[in-house]
Amino acid sequence: MLLKKIAAVAVALGFVAGGAAQASAQDMSSVLESPNVNTCSREFLITIPGGANTASFLPEKAPVGPKVTPVAQRVHQRTGGTTQPVWITYPAVPFTLMTYTDSARAGYNDASATMRRLSRMCPDATFSITGFSEGAGIGAQLINDIAHDRGPIQKEKFRSAALISNPHLADNGGHFRAGATAADKGALETLEGGYGELGPRVLDICRPDDPICSLPDEWRRHVDPMLRVATLRGQMPITELAAIVAMRSPTTLPLLLSVYNHGQYGEVSYGEAVNWITAAR
Repeated sequence: MLLKKIAAVAVALGFVAGGAAQASAQDMSSVLESPNVNTCSREFLITIPGGANTASFLPEKAPVGPKVTPVAQRVHQRTGGTTQPVWITYPAVPFTLMTYTDSARAGYNDASATMRRLSRMCPDATFSITGFSEGAGIGAQLINDIAHDRGPIQKEKFRSAALISNPHLADNGGHFRAGATAADKGALETLEGGYGELGPRVLDICRPDDPICSLPDEWRRHVDPMLRVATLRGQMPITELAAIVAMRSPTTLPLLLSVYNHGQYGEVSYGEAVNWITAAR
């Protein structure tokens, strides 16, 4: 908690230095008052940043994550403050200090625990979810579990979700924007049962040239070794990775170059996400 308090002070000072104290959805006094959300709202927007976009010591009120913060802040503004963003802060260090699998599991556990806490604290509140990349994958898993009665909240409390570049993308029963369709599949495994009866409330925003949410079929069976990489811990299945590159050499470079597209979501995508979440109210 002390580390979160220190981080809260740093975040508040960052607002001032950046001249964003008035414009931010989470102003300096609010962040300093409590690192975590401790008051009820009509709705909570669970906001899950992507890999390398957050850290577990940051406060829940810290607006971090370049692809999710614009969505969260605009939803807060458009709803007159009745929708409260809650940033999920987790060890988003895949492929470096942690494997992707371990990092995503930690993010899921943090998000799930936060939703349970807020649901107990505010029994009348509803929940929406937004996330990018690793955060979108965590969000998709949450929706899958909520839909099949094993999640942190009852499905009656789930209102909507807008996921940007979801690595679990598939024919999950949701809606699509940015070009992808139900035929596209993300880099990670398909979620059994998809979004269930919650599918009509979910928007997946995915570019068909983004390999994270729309991976070419021939590369799908080569994902597992990458999920076991943690370079700073010396975990690198070099032999397996070298064999994959040799097998797929004609398409390796184009695939690597296409990762650039993963970062090209912008104002149009943010607007679609905001419209989707606010329309569900």
